[in-house]
Amino acid sequence: MGIGDGRQKSLQNTTASHIGGSVSANYLRGIRDYLIQHHEDVDAFFGVFDLDIDVLEDASQRIPRKTHQLMLLRAGELTQNPDVGLHTGECIKPGQYGVLGLSVMSCKNAQECFERHMRYEKLVADRAVSTYHYEGDQIRLSWDTHGLALGRETADENIASWVTFMRWITGQRLNVTAVHFTHAQPDDLSQYQRIFECPVLFGQSMVELIFPASYSRLPIVQHDPVMRKMMDAHAEKLLAEFDHRDEFTSRVRTIIVKGLAIGEATLDEVARHLAITPRTLQRRMNERDETFKSVLDEVRRGLALTYIAQPSIDLAELAYLLGFSDQTAFQRAFKKWTGTSPGKYKKSLT
Repeated sequence: MGIGDGRQKSLQNTTASHIGGSVSANYLRGIRDYLIQHHEDVDAFFGVFDLDIDVLEDASQRIPRKTHQLMLLRAGELTQNPDVGLHTGECIKPGQYGVLGLSVMSCKNAQECFERHMRYEKLVADRAVSTYHYEGDQIRLSWDTHGLALGRETADENIASWVTFMRWITGQRLNVTAVHFTHAQPDDLSQYQRIFECPVLFGQSMVELIFPASYSRLPIVQHDPVMRKMMDAHAEKLLAEFDHRDEFTSRVRTIIVKGLAIGEATLDEVARHLAITPRTLQRRMNERDETFKSVLDEVRRGLALTYIAQPSIDLAELAYLLGFSDQTAFQRAFKKWTGTSPGKYKKSLT
């Protein structure tokens, strides 16, 4: 089937689609480079998070996604920059993506890059599952977090880095068709317009990039078949090791998502599904610097922001889908998450 012939397809994401909670230490290089550009003390900054700057060179180290999010927020506060995610994304270099970056930059064309992005992305971060959907003469890249709540800074960094990196490895000023974000629209859109040069929509159900399907045929400037073969072999080895690591928290999130609408997202019910005691569940969550309550709240928030953007779901139904006992409890939780009521938030999306 040829690209752009009017039919639809998706590149198959062949890796397990679990959502976890960590990023590679290599990925923090974007924050480091951003801070250097702004003449900040990098060692002192990393020390606040009990990290040594040398951790950036250790691809085997993983950083909790919450820590990464807090680092982005702190970097933005230090530099008084609400667009910190966009600007750290622009600092992207191959080493930040580790073996994924080296594999991608040695590909023959962008299509091969897309395939490796989906297969090896969890080596960089396991916060989402990326899928490329071919729709006529366009490609829709969806970044599905499966209900996991991520901040504006994280989404901004992810999309800005993808666009910046693709422009670099193709040697062309690629123009995307549209960008979708789940977070609310900021007051100042100038940096979004400068970087993406296309319509940017906020309050959407999923973070997405839409771009011409013809881009998939673009050659990669640094194409090296020998390097690609070496990096693919190394990435496969790392992927096999990663898939054998603990996925406990991811399993807990999955069970919570499935159980919310049928009233089976309690500590006891989740423990039953895992065939362990509630006490063991709590202990294993504590070992990961999590609590059952914090994960439940996080999943609810992510699902709430996804569902509320869908016109077919009313607020009363939303409270039910999230497993709240009544509308008042949902209203209270939503205001804690967003600073406003569900009704006002929904109106701001129209």
